[in-house]
Amino acid sequence: METNPAIYGKIKLNLFIFELALKAGIMRYLSISVFFCVLMMGNAYAQDAKHHGPKHIVKINLAPIFIGEIMPSYEYIINDKISMEAGIGFMTENYLQQFIEQTNAGQTRQIKFGPSFFIAARYYPYKKGEIIYCTGEIRYRNYKEVYQETGSSGGITEIDEYQQKVIPRMGIGYHLYLDDHFLIDFSTYLGLTFDKRLQFGYTDPINKTGIHFGIGIKFAYAF
Repeated sequence: METNPAIYGKIKLNLFIFELALKAGIMRYLSISVFFCVLMMGNAYAQDAKHHGPKHIVKINLAPIFIGEIMPSYEYIINDKISMEAGIGFMTENYLQQFIEQTNAGQTRQIKFGPSFFIAARYYPYKKGEIIYCTGEIRYRNYKEVYQETGSSGGITEIDEYQQKVIPRMGIGYHLYLDDHFLIDFSTYLGLTFDKRLQFGYTDPINKTGIHFGIGIKFAYAF
């Protein structure tokens, strides 16, 4: 039986159209698959980055304002467990001490700004830059005042006074995240205070050593 050329041509054309459609479907499937693979990889990378926590945290400590210390600080997260933190600021008047001692130092003394700084190492046992941490730090504070005394002749005598504190201490803390970036850093410390103080009426500074107890309430931004 002879094959009709017209029928053969239609069959050949239909096979060609089917082959094109099949190739187009395969290409569309591959394109959609690649798109979803890229999307899932990007989402997995974002989730992984979020899971691994922040790398940098900038802070301002609110608690020491009562003792006259204004200090911002910066924490760098080195790895999943370890970080370093440092801060530099200035000292004004120890308002808490003035309130407890109920002195009238402000009537005869002029407050001057003194330096303040610290450096600390932190250990995060559970999660990088989050939850509970242990810390060890050393802190330096220097209160400065000028004592003013009016002599019998009406002249004013000024004497520079200071109170230097070196505080090595250990502590524990907790990061309370308010959202993905903002957090409050609560901490409590125990250590020693090496106090060196020069006041009017003394020719040499007085050195004292005592137990130190401190707290920290830092408002922070992590990124």
